[in-house]
Amino acid sequence: MGTMRYFSASTIHPVTTPAVSHHVLVVEEDGTIVDLVPEQEVDATKVEHLEGDLIPGFINTHCHLELSHLKGRFEEKTGLPDFLNKVVAQRAAAAQEVQEAMQTADSEMWDNGIVAVGDICNKYDSFAVKAGSRIHYHSMVELLAFHPERTAGAMEQGNSLLQQLSELGLSGSIVPHAPYSVSPALLEQITAQCADSGVPTSIHMMESNDETEFFVQGTGLYRRLYHNMGMDIDFFEPSGKTSLATLLPFLHPKARTLLVHNTIATAADVVHAVEQHANLWWCFCPNANLYIEDRLPDIPQLMRAIPEGRITLGTDSLASNHQLSVWSEIQIVLQRFPELKLVDVLPWATLNGARYLGIDHLFGSLEKGKRPGIVLLSESTIQRII
Repeated sequence: MGTMRYFSASTIHPVTTPAVSHHVLVVEEDGTIVDLVPEQEVDATKVEHLEGDLIPGFINTHCHLELSHLKGRFEEKTGLPDFLNKVVAQRAAAAQEVQEAMQTADSEMWDNGIVAVGDICNKYDSFAVKAGSRIHYHSMVELLAFHPERTAGAMEQGNSLLQQLSELGLSGSIVPHAPYSVSPALLEQITAQCADSGVPTSIHMMESNDETEFFVQGTGLYRRLYHNMGMDIDFFEPSGKTSLATLLPFLHPKARTLLVHNTIATAADVVHAVEQHANLWWCFCPNANLYIEDRLPDIPQLMRAIPEGRITLGTDSLASNHQLSVWSEIQIVLQRFPELKLVDVLPWATLNGARYLGIDHLFGSLEKGKRPGIVLLSESTIQRII
C-alpha cells in the first residue's frame, strides 16, 4: 500500500450511504478509496482540511464529443428540427479543427470533475482522443436508418466501428439515434445485440412536440425535414401514439436502455413504459433542453414515477450547450426545482450513471476499493482533488 492522503470536508457524500461530517476520507495516492472514518481516529496533523462538499467524480451519460467544433454556432431556442437541420448542414469541418475542439472538450470535462462519459459517435473521429484521455469513455456508436431496407447496412457499419474501438482497447456499443430516424427493425436488432453482449444502449426520446405530431399524425416539421433532405418516407405510417409508446414493443426487454432528454415526457408515459420494460433508464440534459427547446421536463413529477436509481444526467454536446459540466446540469435542476436538494440529485450524476454504464465497480461512490475521482464543491465552484 502506497502513500496515504487524508481528507476532511464540511460534508462528505459517499452516495451509497448518507452524507457525513466530522469524518476523514482515507485515499491512496492513485485515488483508491481506503476508508471513511471518524476524524478522531486519524492523526490531525495528516489531514487536509477542505471547505465544501466532497463527492465522487461525475458520470456524464450523454455527450457528443464529435460536435465540439460547433460550439456557439447555432442560435438558441429555435426547436429541435431546426437544430438538427443546422447540425447536418454545418458539422463538416477540417480534420484538425475537429480534433483540436475534441481535445479541448475532453480537457474541459476532466477539469469539471467528470471521470466517465457515455459518448455518442457516428464515425471514428473521436477514437484517438478517447484512447489518450484520462476519462473513461464508453462510445455509443449511433446508427440512423429510417427505411427498413437500410437495416443490414447500418448494422454492418456500426459493428465495423465497434471493432475499431475494440482494437484500441475502448469499450462501446451500438445505439439507435431517435424514434424518427430508425426503423422498428433496426431498433430490434440493435437492442437484441446489446442485450446479448450485456452492454448499455440509448436513444434520444420524446424531445419535442414535433416528435409527437409526427408519430400521432404523420405531419409537421419532421416530415418537412425529410422532404428538405430529399428523402422519401412514404413508407412511414403514423401510429396514432407517442414515439415512446410506438417503439416500446421493439426494445429488447433485457437491453439496458437509456432514454435521453424526455423533454415532453409525463408521469403517465413513465408508468406505461416501466410496466413493459424493467431495464429502462432516464437521462436529463437540462442545459441542452433550454438551449434547443427553451423548456425542461417536469423533473420532480417524472422522478416520482421513475424507479429509484434509474435517473442519470448528461451534458449533450457543445453544439447545444455552453459548457460540458455535470455540475452545471445539477445547478440548473436545483435552481428550477427548489424542492429538490443536492442529496436528491447527486446520485443521478454519480452512482446511477456508473451503474448504467456498468462501471460502478470503479466509479460512482466513495466506497472502499473504488477509484472514483474526488471532487470538491465549494460556493458553487468545483475543484478536482484527485
